[in-house]
Amino acid sequence: MHTNAYLYGEGVEVMQIPQEVIDDRLGKLKVKLAELLDHSYYTRDGKRCNEVLEAIGFWESINKRNV
Repeated sequence: MHTNAYLYGEGVEVMQIPQEVIDDRLGKLKVKLAELLDHSYYTRDGKRCNEVLEAIGFWESINKRNV
């Protein structure tokens, strides 16, 4: 993912997403990941597990990107 400066231009300030929104999404994603991983390795949806992990990484870093 590109930085905010790259996407919006130099000197443009974008609003931060409230931490409670991030925490809520992370909590729900982690519950879903636990549900997905509760299945046998041979029957679980590996693609969906990876996509949920990517979403977790995104939400963990959302406010850490350079402005």
